[in-house]
Amino acid sequence: MQGIYTLADAAQGEGNIFSMMLPFVLILLVFWLLFWRPNQKRRQQETQMQSSLVPGVEVMTKAGIYATVVEIHEQDVLLEISPGTRIRMLKAGIGEVITPAADDTPVEDRPDFGDDDKPKG
Repeated sequence: MQGIYTLADAAQGEGNIFSMMLPFVLILLVFWLLFWRPNQKRRQQETQMQSSLVPGVEVMTKAGIYATVVEIHEQDVLLEISPGTRIRMLKAGIGEVITPAADDTPVEDRPDFGDDDKPKG
């Protein structure tokens, strides 16, 4: 009879270990869902953006410098930050590609619109 009680106590102890581990497992799951997974997605998007760079694209570096891509190498890019001023930077230093905003202003209202078509007089 004593052997049965020993087996029952051992089974109860194993169940107790699993119930103690459950909160730790849940905490790890929450950390993975809230922190690690979004960070992985952001890194993947950043890597994809950096590998799709082409010359002529305007970018903003992680330091906040606006520049135009001139040359692309394996690990770095050559950026022009002003006419005649170029810097070499790692691809990982590129923060985002700047896309020009669509200009909805009618052509006639733009300041660079010429007066050539208006009658003189």
